Amino acid sequence: MVVLSKSRVKMIVLPVLIVLAGVLLFIYFASTKPVQEPVEVKEKVWLVESMGVQFESLSPVQRLYGKVESFAMVNAAAPVAGEVARVWVKEGQYVKAGEPLVSMSLADLDIPLQQATADVADAKAQIALQKLVDEANQQRFEHENSVLALKRTNVERTLQLMQKELASQSDLDQVKESLVRQEYVVVGAKLAVEEEGSKNRQIKARLLKAEAQLARARLNKQRGQLIAPYDLRVTKVEVSEGSRVNVGATLIQFYAVDSLELRAKLPVTIVDKVHHALENGVTLEAFYQRDDERVALSLSRLAGEATTSGLDAFFTIPKALTQVRPGNLMEVDLQGELLDRVVAIPYRALYGQNRVYLIQSGRLQAQKVQVLGEVLREGKLWALVDPSVGKATVDENSKISITHLPNAVSGLKVSEVTQ
Repeated sequence: MVVLSKSRVKMIVLPVLIVLAGVLLFIYFASTKPVQEPVEVKEKVWLVESMGVQFESLSPVQRLYGKVESFAMVNAAAPVAGEVARVWVKEGQYVKAGEPLVSMSLADLDIPLQQATADVADAKAQIALQKLVDEANQQRFEHENSVLALKRTNVERTLQLMQKELASQSDLDQVKESLVRQEYVVVGAKLAVEEEGSKNRQIKARLLKAEAQLARARLNKQRGQLIAPYDLRVTKVEVSEGSRVNVGATLIQFYAVDSLELRAKLPVTIVDKVHHALENGVTLEAFYQRDDERVALSLSRLAGEATTSGLDAFFTIPKALTQVRPGNLMEVDLQGELLDRVVAIPYRALYGQNRVYLIQSGRLQAQKVQVLGEVLREGKLWALVDPSVGKATVDENSKISITHLPNAVSGLKVSEVTQ
């Protein structure tokens, strides 16, 4: 019988005991560990603000940007070459009708006037003299015609005497020669009458020209003393007192205070609507926000030429906007025609170009809408929409989510936030 040594037994039993102890510890820890309750998955609820649907009759608003212009911008020029005697105004000054603007030297204005006056007087004197010459030539022509008649009578008498043999051939030749000479004299007298008639017409034409130059000289004298023709504002003063200017040089630039208008570009999308309103006699207005006041600008006309970006519209600037000047940039809101049963919503409630979300039974429901324009609410632009495009029924009891959710889809669970 083989007897195992004591050391041999220890080498076999000890590893077995260690493995057994480890298994017992694992069983103990596994049986005594805490039991975790099962995790319950809950649907997330998104907090949103909402607004009730309110059908209204509103006019869409289109925000426009334009530049102030004047259709009566005047460049007053020097009528004659000369010296500027007085400048009465300064740039930017408001001037009432009848007040002086710029005065040129009277000496430079009077000399052409005096010369034109002298030319008229000279032409009139020549006409008077020519009238006397015409009368003398006419009398001479009539006298020579009388003499010619006597010469012809003398020839006839001589022929009768020759038939009675009381005159010779030489007598007949003499009276005929005298007749021919007289006929030549009559031709010369007639030519003188016709020549004087032509000279008379030339002198009358010269008088008309002198009178026209006189009228121009008087007009230039009036223009040289430049007076405000209406209430105006001076934009530029190009000369100063003592300046020497040539004919046509600009003296001053101004515009009528009631000639200001706003030139703004209409987008292509609303050109047809605006044109249709004008054709039907509908008065359209744009509103300019000045502090707490809204000032109306009436649409007067559309430009005669369009571009690919739109069509220019002209708005009359009222007297209330006295502070504007040509070149000012203005932001106005064009009021369109009145629309019935439309809803105004903030732009954050609009998804894409044609979708909003209704809140039904605590969940979002997509609804198609048609954007008709914009409207001002509390100084901000809201979208003006027609919500009756989609299949869902939209009435006064419906609510629209106005919180913009990036993950908004139909069926998303939401909770309304009370403001």
